[in-house]
Amino acid sequence: MMRRASTSHNGGVEEEKKEPTFFKIIKPGFNTEHLRIPPAFRKHVVHELTKRATLKLKNSSNCSWTVKVNTTGRDVYLKDGWQKFLRDNSLGDSEFLQFRYVRNMNFIISIFDKNCVERVNIADIRTHEASTFPDNTRRRLGRPPIGNRRYDSAEEAAKVLKCKGGNLPSSAAAASFKSKFPYFVKVLKGWQKVAVPTHFYMEILSSSSTCDELILVTSEGKFTVKLVQCSDTVMLSAGWSSFRDVNQLQVNDICIFELVKENTMVVHIFPN
Repeated sequence: MMRRASTSHNGGVEEEKKEPTFFKIIKPGFNTEHLRIPPAFRKHVVHELTKRATLKLKNSSNCSWTVKVNTTGRDVYLKDGWQKFLRDNSLGDSEFLQFRYVRNMNFIISIFDKNCVERVNIADIRTHEASTFPDNTRRRLGRPPIGNRRYDSAEEAAKVLKCKGGNLPSSAAAASFKSKFPYFVKVLKGWQKVAVPTHFYMEILSSSSTCDELILVTSEGKFTVKLVQCSDTVMLSAGWSSFRDVNQLQVNDICIFELVKENTMVVHIFPN
């Protein structure tokens, strides 16, 4: 185990234990299905192996993920539950993750984006709102459903990905996204404005008292974007270009807009 020197009470030098760490760079198709703990790190966990591991974010007391631990020969893998951790934290685009091993298969994780800056904990926002924001299977606004049809986030997302994103490299990763919050999917085709899907606007947003703007949250921070009326929906307008530039969005990138609060959306970006 890694150690550091410290001064003892009698003036001598003694060794103080330091929690061991390892890092991984998250790349699509490489370690998004499961995560192998580095073979050289195995010595720190081999005597404490259990069927499940717990993952927590640094500086977060609200968020934790339980992941199934599998062993194959001398290799140790984090499997079932790992993909949920990636989805909840919008990972999969060459982020740098530092794993600090506490013991008893508990890991504290720090996330650094491609800009080399430690990120805002997106999952904290989602967890904080979970107790107050209703499940997306229940309509929360007073306007009747269009054609007596309730908005189904997963169904609508699947249609968009099939029609507009079927041949894109990140389409499969976006299709695996799941949430109990309402959300919609956009495949970026232009630069100026993005239209909110009509069904989503009419059933989810239109009766909101704060429907003139949205707060969009990514690993780069929080962005206020104005909404402008356009026919029977609204467009993301003023503030969108800044959001697009800071998050380095490109044509054909897939964005999932997840409404975690009345006027706050976490945006999950799947680059192409």
